[in-house]
Amino acid sequence: MNVLSRIAARTGMALWLLGVWLLLWGRVDGATVLSGIAVAYAAYAVTRLPTVPFIKRLRPVRLTEALLEFGWDLFASSVVIGKHALWRPSRVQGALVRVRARSQSDVVLLAVTTSTSLRPGTLVLDVDWENSLFLIHGMPVDDPADAEAVRRGLLATERRLLRALGAPEPEEPA
Repeated sequence: MNVLSRIAARTGMALWLLGVWLLLWGRVDGATVLSGIAVAYAAYAVTRLPTVPFIKRLRPVRLTEALLEFGWDLFASSVVIGKHALWRPSRVQGALVRVRARSQSDVVLLAVTTSTSLRPGTLVLDVDWENSLFLIHGMPVDDPADAEAVRRGLLATERRLLRALGAPEPEEPA
């Protein structure tokens, strides 16, 4: 990574940290912005924050589709979990499901991890970054077909994010 792209990536991360700082304080004024800049600088000075690669081709229409589908998945999974919590809480079963993702991109894998963990009923327990292997706890899982649905859900999320972030779709894993 050359110097200019490293500076651009670090500036992007610093702006992200500043944005989080402003959201945490809940107001935008001179003191809050300056203290946020100081905190972002200190975070880089004290730790070795990774350089996050830029996404070179963001597809706005595909990103909007991915966000809308995420919203629908969030709603649908909330209804399913709510139904099970209210009508049969003692019979809800979960399962651990291993899923091999197709992408090798850390950015895509992180987005898939976040998107999956934010949905009610699924939680990413472990990620083998070198092999793109996820360990997910899914519920309700009453039979192998439900476990397969959890696996297909993660792969569908990955496919949507690959399209939205402009990454080429990799081959199916062996």
